[in-house]
Amino acid sequence: MDETFILNELKSLILSKTGIRTITPADCKRISIEISKTLNKNVSETTIKRLFGFAMVKHNFSKFTLTTLSEYVNDEYAENVDNQLNLSKQTSLRSWKEIHDKATKITDFTLKSIKNRSGMPYELTIGRKFAEHDFEDFFKNNYSFTCFISQPGYGRTILLSHLAEKFLNTNHPEYKDSTLLFISAYSFINKDHISLNFEDQLKLQLGIHPKDSLINYIKQNYNTTGGKFVIFLDGFSELIMKGDLKKELFENIINFICNIEDNECIKLVMSMRSTTWIKFYDRIRHSAFLKTKWFSGNYFNVNDVSNVPPLTEKEVDLILTKINKIDSNTINSKLKSQLKFPFHVQLYYQLKEEDPYFNYSTNITFYELTSRFIQDKIYRSNYYTEKILFLKKIIQLTNYGKNTTSVPKDDLINELSAFKNAYMELLTEGILMEEKSQQEFHPREYVRFIHPHIFEYFLFIELLEKYHLKVDISFFNYIQEEYKDSNSRFQLLQWTLRFIIRIGDFKSLTNIFDLGLNNYEKNYLILFIAENLEYRNKYSPETIKLLKEHKLHDSIIRELINFDFIDSSYKEAISVLIKVADTNENLLIYHSLLALFDILSLDNGPIKERIEILAQFKSSKWLIAPHDIVSMIYAKIVGLPYSEEQLTYNDIEALILMQDPNDVTPQQAISYLLIIILDQLFEEKTTTLNLIKSISSQHAKALSKRAPMSIFLMSIFTFISSQINPDKETDRLEQILISLANDKSRFKITKYTESIIKMVQAYQAKNRKEYTIAFHYCNDSLELFKRNHLNMICLSIYNLIIEIFTALKDPVKVNEYKYERLCFMEDNRISHHLFALPNETKRF
Repeated sequence: MDETFILNELKSLILSKTGIRTITPADCKRISIEISKTLNKNVSETTIKRLFGFAMVKHNFSKFTLTTLSEYVNDEYAENVDNQLNLSKQTSLRSWKEIHDKATKITDFTLKSIKNRSGMPYELTIGRKFAEHDFEDFFKNNYSFTCFISQPGYGRTILLSHLAEKFLNTNHPEYKDSTLLFISAYSFINKDHISLNFEDQLKLQLGIHPKDSLINYIKQNYNTTGGKFVIFLDGFSELIMKGDLKKELFENIINFICNIEDNECIKLVMSMRSTTWIKFYDRIRHSAFLKTKWFSGNYFNVNDVSNVPPLTEKEVDLILTKINKIDSNTINSKLKSQLKFPFHVQLYYQLKEEDPYFNYSTNITFYELTSRFIQDKIYRSNYYTEKILFLKKIIQLTNYGKNTTSVPKDDLINELSAFKNAYMELLTEGILMEEKSQQEFHPREYVRFIHPHIFEYFLFIELLEKYHLKVDISFFNYIQEEYKDSNSRFQLLQWTLRFIIRIGDFKSLTNIFDLGLNNYEKNYLILFIAENLEYRNKYSPETIKLLKEHKLHDSIIRELINFDFIDSSYKEAISVLIKVADTNENLLIYHSLLALFDILSLDNGPIKERIEILAQFKSSKWLIAPHDIVSMIYAKIVGLPYSEEQLTYNDIEALILMQDPNDVTPQQAISYLLIIILDQLFEEKTTTLNLIKSISSQHAKALSKRAPMSIFLMSIFTFISSQINPDKETDRLEQILISLANDKSRFKITKYTESIIKMVQAYQAKNRKEYTIAFHYCNDSLELFKRNHLNMICLSIYNLIIEIFTALKDPVKVNEYKYERLCFMEDNRISHHLFALPNETKRF
């Protein structure tokens, strides 16, 4: 009698039912009490310890113990145990219906076991379409066996279970008369590690007499009904066997496949990790017959040794909809791309259980999932100390990732002999993989991390230890310089920022702004910092206090005064920073920045809501209260009469000349831009130029450095000059701006400023009567501004295009763009009185 399969299944199901992931001796008492409460039967704490290997096993477990444990897990399991225990007494089943019913019963039990052990509620999992198509191709054609192959974590067991359910429940005529037996590889190893012949083991499972032929039974049924016999064989990864026993199991499976010969009525479907499949395939690679009987699947990748692709976008959407019970379109697209690895879906579910609102724009989710993956697969596993030492050695041998990401296996000889078990588990668990390379006709084996992000995590840990856990400017500079040509640089910076936030050393975060990053990287990392702060704030109440203590918001706000309205990370970062703001003044700055977005979109609703928010704050440090100036802008946009009591140009100029002439403060910068926008809405271009001159004159020293703010003001000035005063000075400014935009290594110009410069070029080209060039600049810019909902500038571009085709005397194109402009305004609910064309003025 074989108890190993039963005991292993019972242990898995008990852990699943009690919610214990890693059992300790202390848990055994709890399990004993739970069984007593549930069944009113007693299984002692010592017996539970024997079951899980914490106490010596002096004799076999009694039938009472096995039955009681199985009753605790599932009533139907008890019946299955009884059948297993009494198998030797069974007589041969005489009808195919009995065999079919027996196989279905075993399959049902296997499915229930899988559902109980699923890392997330089984009803939230999905079937894989590719697997259904692959299985259909395999089932119809003259193949004997196939195997779903992948690295760990690709959900092969769940894939098979959904495939089995579809097979059992479908009305598909081809499956109707066929039989499915879904079993685990556990079934083939008994307590003495003596594996039976594969067919004999199947007969034992199905209750067929040892002297009868299972293949003959199957053939007879196929000839009568056309029904095939399908075997799903899973659980190879859960087997802990010595190499010779695994080879014996493989040999038994191969012999069974050979015995099938050309009978198309028997189909074997297996599931293996890539490392297991490589060993299995090595035993059949020289057999032409066996290779013709193998269906490799439609997605076999030789390099990865896998035929299970990542989840598709539609599959991710379906799972997310089930988990979140909302439209998947509300989930960030970057997050979706991270969840194409099925194991990450399980970890994501755990995160959502802890934080139902877990939905971030940056890679914060990716880093949380990676960290949990490593915690689960390494730090909470057997031999974790040896595993970490082994992985550290690999990082060191790659010269800390500067030379390569793989290591010759020969260089790991000492570690392989010292940490053999740890190394084998790292291979089995999908952390490391071996690959062969042919160099000068001499094959050489290499070891590398399967997933680059796991490599980057341990690389970061090594660098951290190298710097004695001190993350200062030298640490940041080391990453920036040593990895400047590596894809790892930006990932290492994010691991660093995440680490700093987790330990609460917020003062060190500002070092990131001294690295000479481009604007895209800087905006993204500000958003990454903001989302990590928001996440930390949910479980660490002192976060806001630390932010105020280290004045981190002041440093971030200084970086945000570059008005990068085209970068989506810029706006998202401000929205998140509002959630962790530490003072009302910082809140006022963030809402004022968002007010600029609202105004440039010309969307009345958000502007009105923002005015109500701004009214709640005092603004003594401001040139003009943001609430007042945004209210004036709103009045102009919606067409309300302009009050003479409101500020005049002379008032504003006087206020500008009263400002501190040193560095431009965030409050001043936002106020200046709001004033410029207000003036533009009144289409007083000359006045706007004079205002910019006043600002430049008042802050001459601060703006002479050609910092992003000074280049931004210069581009706005030249943009307006090109519309009303295209003289030699405007030409000179245009050339300066173009040279600044092209010299990205010295001048960090935002994408928004670059786009304004392109508009300068468009107006200047039109002024030079280079109409084709001007239209080309307009066309490129229009799509960019539309995509970012900067509708105010879109109207200026439409007006310029209409001017171009008017000059070209092309009335068809003029009318076409007039109509497109009209539709654009109606689609975005923009009042027709704004930026009216010259011949439209009389109508309004």
